[in-house]
Amino acid sequence: MKAVLALLGKEYRLFLGDKAAILLTFLVPFVLIYIFGNIFGGSGDDNGGIGARITVAALNASGEPGGDAVIESLEAEDGLNVLRGFSSEDGTLTPFTTDSIRQGIVDRQYNFAVVVPEDYLADEGIGVRIEFISNPRNEIESQVVNGLVQKAVFMKLPQLLAPQVDDWQEANMGLAQTAVFREGLAELLNESIDDPAFQVDPDEMTFGALLDGILGDDVAVDGESGDNSGESAGDEAGLASVFDNLLTIREDQVYGKEVSNPQLTRMIGGYALMFLLFATTASAASLFEERREGMFLRLLSMPVKRTHILWSKYLFNTSLGVAQALTLFIASSFLFDIDVWSHFPILVLICVLAASACTAFGMVLAALCSTPQQTQGIGTLLILGMTAMSGAWVPLQWMPPLMQAIGKFSLVYWGIEAFRGALWEGLGLLQLAWPWLAVLVAYSVVLLGIAAWRFRVGGMFR
Repeated sequence: MKAVLALLGKEYRLFLGDKAAILLTFLVPFVLIYIFGNIFGGSGDDNGGIGARITVAALNASGEPGGDAVIESLEAEDGLNVLRGFSSEDGTLTPFTTDSIRQGIVDRQYNFAVVVPEDYLADEGIGVRIEFISNPRNEIESQVVNGLVQKAVFMKLPQLLAPQVDDWQEANMGLAQTAVFREGLAELLNESIDDPAFQVDPDEMTFGALLDGILGDDVAVDGESGDNSGESAGDEAGLASVFDNLLTIREDQVYGKEVSNPQLTRMIGGYALMFLLFATTASAASLFEERREGMFLRLLSMPVKRTHILWSKYLFNTSLGVAQALTLFIASSFLFDIDVWSHFPILVLICVLAASACTAFGMVLAALCSTPQQTQGIGTLLILGMTAMSGAWVPLQWMPPLMQAIGKFSLVYWGIEAFRGALWEGLGLLQLAWPWLAVLVAYSVVLLGIAAWRFRVGGMFR
């Protein structure tokens, strides 16, 4: 037993002497739970479990009060940030039009818009039509917004349907019979309620007023059905068909309509960046092994300079990263029908720039750290943190503002946006050049400059 305890103590001494191991064991899970706790817990706020609101543009093109009620219902949702127009630099608000609200999605100012059109009432029967314009770049976010929109519209169905139901009654009963019906209904209510202070005006017996009263109250329904199960089932089926026709959402998907595999197309760029970072960081850490084996001293004794070694390592890791990323995309095209080939030239360019930035990131880590274990530990922490906060796993809009700012500062965010722009939105070189490709180039230049300076003053080649 003493031997076991002695060996156990040795293991703890080795572990506590390895800063990278301690970092991986305790700090990585702490950082990740902090990130996801802010995303889904909302830092203790009351946004329905979401750290920040999802931006949705809204327009009541009908001009009817019911349309305004729908937008007000959307504004009451804690998880949504509803815009009614474009804000200028001086603070003035320019209301949306049917053209400008869609253009805002094309210009990537927001991803969702709700329009109550002029012809929102169904031509036949009873029902309303709502337009939902979207760029569903993230499936989870799109489903959340779609559900909240349907909830908001159903809550305001009485206001939306009231004019149509009243017109339907007058068209089928005639104005005279409609007036008689409303007067009789008001008289019946006044006689039924033994309260002199309660008096119903016949003008209040419109379907709009009745629907407001009926659907505005919570009604408890007993679940007992007795022996009339067949009749109840038929009634429920008929009622379900009526409610199915009450709301029609006309969806206008701005981008991604022709994408064959939307789920994987949206997420593949994030995983490609994460794999690139891990591979290039591990490859850059091999510099320590080469130093330990005396490779650098032998090379520097020849007509070889430090810059030659760094450039060869940089070009090798970049080319390896490009090959890895392209293998991922090509395999996905054969296995999961991802449309890679129609965007292949621009995809190759993005892979080159992304691999270059990831390689420069790995070389900075190797230049700043003193052991390969530190490089791997700190690299794992930074890679998982950047990936989590850049929108690769969950929508960036769900995060608190501070985390959104940090996420947009990482190179993973710009790489993901470039891949999504090419594969999901079908953007060309000129459209992607600024700012996405330009930022990846800037990351490569800056990080390579830091790595070269650090290698020159550090002890890697000594």
